[in-house]
Amino acid sequence: MTVGALEEFKLESIYLLHASFPGDQTKRGTCFSISQDLLLTANHVVDGATLVKVYLTSDAFADGAHIEAEFVYKNETIDIAVLRLPAGTISSAFDLYETSVNLDSDVKSCGYPVEKEHHPAPIKVKVTNSFEHMTSREYSFEISQSDTVSNYRGMSGSPVLHGHYCIGILLVQQGTNTLYALSTKDFLNDSSIREIVDASDVNLVVQEGIGYKAPPCPASPFSYDICCNIESPNIKGVDIGFTMKQWNLHEFTESVYDWIVDYCLSHKDKANFKGGERGLFKYARANYPANDLNAIGDLCLHIAIRESYSTIPVMNKVFDVNNKTFSCTHAVLNFDTVELWIGASSVSRNIEEAVNVAVSNVEYIVNVQALKSRLIMLTSEIDESWPHKEKLERLADSSLDLEERFDKIIIPIFIIHDSEVISNYEKDKFKDIFLKKIQECRGLLKSGINEEMVNFIDFRVFYFPVSDVEKVNSSLIEELNS
Repeated sequence: MTVGALEEFKLESIYLLHASFPGDQTKRGTCFSISQDLLLTANHVVDGATLVKVYLTSDAFADGAHIEAEFVYKNETIDIAVLRLPAGTISSAFDLYETSVNLDSDVKSCGYPVEKEHHPAPIKVKVTNSFEHMTSREYSFEISQSDTVSNYRGMSGSPVLHGHYCIGILLVQQGTNTLYALSTKDFLNDSSIREIVDASDVNLVVQEGIGYKAPPCPASPFSYDICCNIESPNIKGVDIGFTMKQWNLHEFTESVYDWIVDYCLSHKDKANFKGGERGLFKYARANYPANDLNAIGDLCLHIAIRESYSTIPVMNKVFDVNNKTFSCTHAVLNFDTVELWIGASSVSRNIEEAVNVAVSNVEYIVNVQALKSRLIMLTSEIDESWPHKEKLERLADSSLDLEERFDKIIIPIFIIHDSEVISNYEKDKFKDIFLKKIQECRGLLKSGINEEMVNFIDFRVFYFPVSDVEKVNSSLIEELNS
């Protein structure tokens, strides 16, 4: 890779680190600068070291030209250490971005894995899991691994970047497909690190509305056992599990029961309702289109994106001025951007028909006039009771040009169809067969969706094979009326 290709990774702020320990033991890692002469790295690389050598470039390592770093602070619990180099050693540094890190966000990193000898390894990856608001987790988020690196030993301590901002620090490789990271937001919760940052001219950018949490929602009935993000579009295999070889349909309908209020009623509806919880549920149930088989697809889509992506529901399925339907519309606050999520669900007897319907819905969503129509309807749903109202109002601001009212369009797609994967369940073969069906689904979507559309819009696909769509729907209606 040429020097020009590395410019976006700001390599002049990322360094190779070599730690020496008693008994001639050594460890290799990566560190990076956050202000003049102040460095961050993973604590497990340097904890207990008698000497920490920092090599500012690949050539410096090849020549043995190192600079000794001194310890400033360490936190063993969150696995982070602060080091300092002699004054005037370096002049380039990353800005720290105190921000929430959302699922499927595009991020990048660069470090010095041992397998690359003394050469940097830039990677571009996605966030595959986020543990924000979960105090029991050791790490803040997970990122996917790159196909350009197989063993990440030596990359511990690398910066995780969004643009030119540092949003976290890479800590450890887990298995063959996951990297764990600590977010800038979380390590700045350490008061000692915060004091060091404040006293050291570190450039700190704070996400607008960083304290925001999406409205609470019930527990999800879904697990996402297979996540295929190595190709576009990203597809998550949705599963509700088996007990004694029996598909957990009853458990599914019981869990979905708790979602009816969240799905059927907008934030405005709930804020203006006068009455108790039971009355609110009856009001929501009355608004659920029980006679429309497609409604279960929209409901499942709503659940999947609320639980997976912390979306803010704006409105559920409605008919527009052309008597066409949109699935649910949500918003996501991602870094400092507003993403508009407009869903496309499909319920059918077979995978081919299900994908065809989904593609048709996507084509309608991206039609400019249809999109304008959708945004007009948003206006009536955003009132004074909305969480984070000042950001969401931009979606409904008719004085702005269409492209100025949101930063990005995301189309989540939820596909349900009858499948032998479920009806002819075999425990030992289930995962392999499920994966093949996901790959078939991706192939059908890629052949049906215009390639230019894929480049313009991000898709999040959920694939949910079921035993019998009619039975699933009737079981849900029976549960709602019990």
